[in-house]
Amino acid sequence: MLASVYTDDEERGHAIGIALGGLALGVLVGPPFGSVMYDFVGKTAPFLVLAFLAVFDGALQLFILQPTKVEPEGVSLPT
Repeated sequence: MLASVYTDDEERGHAIGIALGGLALGVLVGPPFGSVMYDFVGKTAPFLVLAFLAVFDGALQLFILQPTKVEPEGVSLPT
């Protein structure tokens, strides 16, 4: 998705760097955050927080990105 949005090589490298940095931050922060929530709030709290974040992210992507159906060029469908 990033490669289709950022066509310039330098912009694409910067965007992918930010995306992978966010992924690494989540991998580093996630387990300690989940264990603290498990200890102080309860067993289901980390999963409820993750479920809320997933639904919230999906809603933001649906309304902000507004996905469209892309048809491949040069391919004719049989009628």
